[in-house]
Amino acid sequence: MITPVKSPATDATTAGRVPWLTLTVSVILTGALVFVYLNGGVMTHAVLLATGGAAIAAYAAAVHPRSIFVLFAVVLGAVPYMHVPGTSVPLLLVLALGVWVALVFLPGVDVRPGWPEFWVFLLAATSIVSVVATGPSRTALVEYAAWLAATAVVIPLRFLPVAARILTVRTFAISTAVGAALGILIRAQRHEPLLGLLSAAGYDRERNVQHVYGSETTITRLSGTFLEANIAGLILATGLVLTVAYFHGSARMALVVVIGAGLLLTLSRAAIATVLLAGLVVVLRAPIYRLAIVVAGFVAGLAALALPPVRIRLMDTFGPSDIGTLARQLALEDFPRLMDGHWVWGLGWARAEFRSRSLGEAVNYVANGPLVTIYRGGIVVGIVAIAVLIVLVVRSWFAASRSFEDAVVCAGVIGFVLVALQLDFPIALSAPATTMFSFLVAMSLVHAPEPPPPRPARQSDA
Repeated sequence: MITPVKSPATDATTAGRVPWLTLTVSVILTGALVFVYLNGGVMTHAVLLATGGAAIAAYAAAVHPRSIFVLFAVVLGAVPYMHVPGTSVPLLLVLALGVWVALVFLPGVDVRPGWPEFWVFLLAATSIVSVVATGPSRTALVEYAAWLAATAVVIPLRFLPVAARILTVRTFAISTAVGAALGILIRAQRHEPLLGLLSAAGYDRERNVQHVYGSETTITRLSGTFLEANIAGLILATGLVLTVAYFHGSARMALVVVIGAGLLLTLSRAAIATVLLAGLVVVLRAPIYRLAIVVAGFVAGLAALALPPVRIRLMDTFGPSDIGTLARQLALEDFPRLMDGHWVWGLGWARAEFRSRSLGEAVNYVANGPLVTIYRGGIVVGIVAIAVLIVLVVRSWFAASRSFEDAVVCAGVIGFVLVALQLDFPIALSAPATTMFSFLVAMSLVHAPEPPPPRPARQSDA
């Protein structure tokens, strides 16, 4: 068979046509999309924005996969409630799905499924049965999808190569410091100056401002771009743990001061107690740093008590003005009555009290992670969730002996399971808090990087 030979003139003509053809098609398509957007309704706008966002995200995931993980860390650490512009879709959940795609294009990934994937699958399977058994409404399916995206993100994050993992964790830690600093500024300036600037991040004055009514005075809690003070405390506690594990020297000290100050001003007793328990676990599992940790904890405790809001908040615990503790006790007493007839598969995933703060306060459902999981999904899902938590605690306790950095991260997981999940419900119900916990768990499943060796002293010439 004889293949015809193309002349150089033909190749040049074809090459010249391709850019013009591409440019012409691009102009026509862009004009058509703009025309449809300007003349379409709300649904058309949402579809076009979602399509455009998906195209951009796909390009970024394929060409610059690390950028997806960095953006995920920034949003989680600083603006977890930010929406995709022009829509009501949480950006964090979009990125939680995007990291799966980015992992495919990231070089050096070694995917070896193990027991974490089994437990995630088992938890997801029992949960979808609960959704179907209690009525698979649109709201219930959306809630399940959001929870699953936030929970399953532990899988791609734990397979990150070392360099990408360090970059992602350090970006998250720095972002939490930025979030803490913004929260401090918002609180100090009484929320007005930064209100407009932060509106794109989901900042809402009516939802954001939270107070504690103590025995002596009314105190404003730090919530900032995290919107909820308790969720701010949980995310900042995670940032504090990962900062200690992944930074060293002066950078670690500076970030710890900023994040720690923000954490204290949230007045979240669950988050503060979580950090205290994590510190105790590190003392027990990393004895080489025992004295330094005890001294640092003592100094931090004195600094915390020197802040009047923190001192009043802690001193009022279990006192007559501690409304939160009283509400938790009443919710625990009322829990069996609410679950009557719904023990197997729960009351359902589309509960209105999960989405409305005022209604949630009126219903006063139990503020406990495992119990609220049973409240929503039933005893079958609850047993699987509790088994997962027990496995995490046992595994983290033994893994904490590998190094100081591993001890810090694993102690954080133990603290969250034994304190934060027992005293509040955001990790079970709130997508940002669930994502944050999955992020911390993923980092506990891998070996934390050890500090670089000290630089050798320079020798002067003789």
